[in-house]
Amino acid sequence: MSVSSAVTAVAKTAVGNRRPVLATRRARTVSFAVAVVAVGLLAAAVSPAEPTELAFANVFWRGALAAVTAYLAGTARRWTWFVPAGVAAPIVGNGLALVCAALAIGIGLWSVVTDTRSRARGALVGGLGCVALLRADPIAFHGFTALLTAAAIAPVAISGYRNAGRRAQARLRKIAGIVGGILALIIGGAVLGLVSVSRDLTRGASLIDDGIVAARDADDDLAGERLQQAARHLTSADATLTSWFVTPARIVPVLGPNLDAVESLARETGDVAQISAAAADVADVDQLRFVGGRLDLQAVTDMIEPLEDTVDALEGLSNTVDRTDSPWLVAPMADRIEQVESQLDDASPDARLALDAVRLAPELLGGSGPKRYLVLFVTPVEARGRIGFPGNYAELLFENGQMSMPRFGRILELEQQGVPGPQRQLSQPPDYVARYSRFDVAETWRNLTMGADFPSVAVAIRDLYPQSGGQPIDGVMAIDPVGLAALLRYTGPVEVPGHPEPLTEENAARFLELDQYVDFTDVSQRIDVLETVARTTFDRLTSADLPSPSDVSAHLDPVVDGGHIQIVPFDPTAYVMFEGYHLTGSLAGGSSDPGEEVVGVTTSNAGASKIDLFLERGLRYDLTWDPDQGQVTGTITALLHNTAPSSGLPNYVIGNSLGLPLGTNRSYVSIYTRHDATAMRVDGQPVPTQSETEAQHNVYSTFVTIPPGGTVIVELDVAGTVEGDRLQVDVAQQPLVWPEQAEVNVTVAGGADLEIGGEAEAELNDRTAHWAGPMDRRRTLVVEAG
Repeated sequence: MSVSSAVTAVAKTAVGNRRPVLATRRARTVSFAVAVVAVGLLAAAVSPAEPTELAFANVFWRGALAAVTAYLAGTARRWTWFVPAGVAAPIVGNGLALVCAALAIGIGLWSVVTDTRSRARGALVGGLGCVALLRADPIAFHGFTALLTAAAIAPVAISGYRNAGRRAQARLRKIAGIVGGILALIIGGAVLGLVSVSRDLTRGASLIDDGIVAARDADDDLAGERLQQAARHLTSADATLTSWFVTPARIVPVLGPNLDAVESLARETGDVAQISAAAADVADVDQLRFVGGRLDLQAVTDMIEPLEDTVDALEGLSNTVDRTDSPWLVAPMADRIEQVESQLDDASPDARLALDAVRLAPELLGGSGPKRYLVLFVTPVEARGRIGFPGNYAELLFENGQMSMPRFGRILELEQQGVPGPQRQLSQPPDYVARYSRFDVAETWRNLTMGADFPSVAVAIRDLYPQSGGQPIDGVMAIDPVGLAALLRYTGPVEVPGHPEPLTEENAARFLELDQYVDFTDVSQRIDVLETVARTTFDRLTSADLPSPSDVSAHLDPVVDGGHIQIVPFDPTAYVMFEGYHLTGSLAGGSSDPGEEVVGVTTSNAGASKIDLFLERGLRYDLTWDPDQGQVTGTITALLHNTAPSSGLPNYVIGNSLGLPLGTNRSYVSIYTRHDATAMRVDGQPVPTQSETEAQHNVYSTFVTIPPGGTVIVELDVAGTVEGDRLQVDVAQQPLVWPEQAEVNVTVAGGADLEIGGEAEAELNDRTAHWAGPMDRRRTLVVEAG
């Protein structure tokens, strides 16, 4: 027989007419005892309430509360019986709770109608009402349901005690005193333990923070020292918190979850600190340096095991945080949990990426055989899709960690060497080939970089390079003048014949983007200068002593974020890692979720000049989103302003191959979106829309002519669907001489509460999420309607 069946049987007995079997005092006492035990067992079995972190303790407290309520209801005034069930009935939403409340009210009403009562009947009414309350779903703030339950059973408890006999009252006081004394001793032990470890906990947490800062600063010695000290403090705290005089407090409601959280965090954080300290000693980041153009691959391999231990420890701590993040935690403990979660959110991805890096580095750097990478030196002054116009190229070769540059040349050589242009075969990626074949990309390397998705361009280069006189390659790198200038920090200044001062990190970008065209009017001389700068920089790089990875990362992060250095390895695992570092220049930015909108504009120079030095662009995306219907409509606006003069500069800068007046910019404009276009306009006039796909995006293109000092506005109306209550807008960038100025406005229909997030620092104005700023890196705006 189930517990609920037993309760029903007792209820039938209790509400029936007085029968001889219940006529004796002993029978009534047994019936009362059965009712008390039955509702206690029922509450223990069916209530989801978890006031502690221990399953057996939760069962005990649930059963005890219902049994005590039933016991006191046996002597309570009859009107108080109805309070627990009456409070429960309107707030419970599940069948069993409603059945318990209904039974309680029905038995109580029968007692009123027949003007009879018994302790068993009272126990059933009060106990079943308590069971119903213990199954109530949370409402309002956390703990409100518990307070409501306490308030509902209080009249029963008070009345039951007052109406009990003197002997019963004395017995209740004695039991309460014993239980209270035991709880006082248990709580006292917990308080003593917490007070004694408070210094160790505080000091340990502080030392971990110091260790993390030191690790990010690549000071491994200091990081190891601080983490070892933290481990000692936290291990000592863990020993105290698991001692005999503290452990019993875990069965105490509310106190138990907080104590468990403190002990679990102390134990797991101590383990992480100890493992991380060992990793800092063994995996010395300072060893990971190119010395004379060579990286010691054995030193890299030696770091794999300690980094694996660190990642495992961080994942263990993350699981512990998830487990201990109880809603019963008091504010200081909850705040600490939140702080640890934030630290894990920062540290865990970095640790996993570091582990992926040391696992892949030996293979990528020629540990198991030579690895060859093609480098394109590009410039945005003649715009081409994602990376710019390629002028020179180089091969980087890695053999057992040693870097060399066996080949360097002009991009024109790749058009003239190898298989004759018309005979070259290019089939991958299919959407890239379909879109750009009309620009003769298989024959004309100068047009090969028109794609907005650098991984697609890299795949095309992989197939085309061996047909152009090169060898098979393992990846492609693109670097523009800003990226090349950043590398001069590691290679030293470059002397340029005919230029009054050497090129440095501070002035190289301006020289490569502008000054060279003014200082060297002879085209052949200028090309020689460009080759000298690029060749010298990379030749020195292959024999340079580079600083620690953290120093290089800190210096190059803004350059990489700006898209000035992009790398696509063809190893699938390595590609995922490089995508995590935002190095691949993909249009999707690592997102393949069709529910996330990606919007971007690219321009490609159609006049064979360097006039994009004077191109200033703006992008505006106005979007309306109806979460209830899942519909979005919007307009993408691209503003192109040409500041080029009509005279005073060489023709190859402000001229064109189309016979247009000097200073005229002729561009191929492409707008990327995952939605469908409904109309396209140039300066307010409808134009035919060329609709294609590229890298799983819709792309709509047109040619525009911008006179010197003029502005052209291209508008694209779009419509589509977004599932769910979350909208993400990724704004893709095209690295330009002057960063594009962008603005995103998302207006949300309906009355749902809105939250905004993402990498863009957006603001919420009424029902519109707004962000505006320079596209010096990829931007993301997230709007949630809940």
